[in-house]
Amino acid sequence: MSETEAILKRYKLRNTPFRQRVVEVFNIKPHSALSTSQIESLLGAHDRITLYRTLKSFEDKGLIHQVTDGKGESKFALCHDQCEVHRANKEHAHFHCEHCDTTYCLEDAGSLEIQLPDQYQVKSINLALTGVCADCQ
Repeated sequence: MSETEAILKRYKLRNTPFRQRVVEVFNIKPHSALSTSQIESLLGAHDRITLYRTLKSFEDKGLIHQVTDGKGESKFALCHDQCEVHRANKEHAHFHCEHCDTTYCLEDAGSLEIQLPDQYQVKSINLALTGVCADCQ
């Protein structure tokens, strides 16, 4: 069994050639987030509806999570440890490099604690830092 097949099995996702290709795209840069246009470009010829359904399935099972890069563009990144960070509602920061346009997860950057007034309920937190990554300096 290949590593890609093992990943799909671990996340209880049906093993199809297309899903294997999508996992392999994410494995090209496992610690950065990819936009749907970047994923489409790396995939080559594909059915767009199938891609969106695949991304949704991957997100629902905890294989990937959605990232906001600070510019308003949604991207997707591989989860590590089955996205326990997201399942526990512990958000983490993301870093967007202004030079190479790459977005990275900063899972070990600490947590953000905000005191809200009574009767306020947070649904999600999107924390994106921008600057220059180590590769571009």
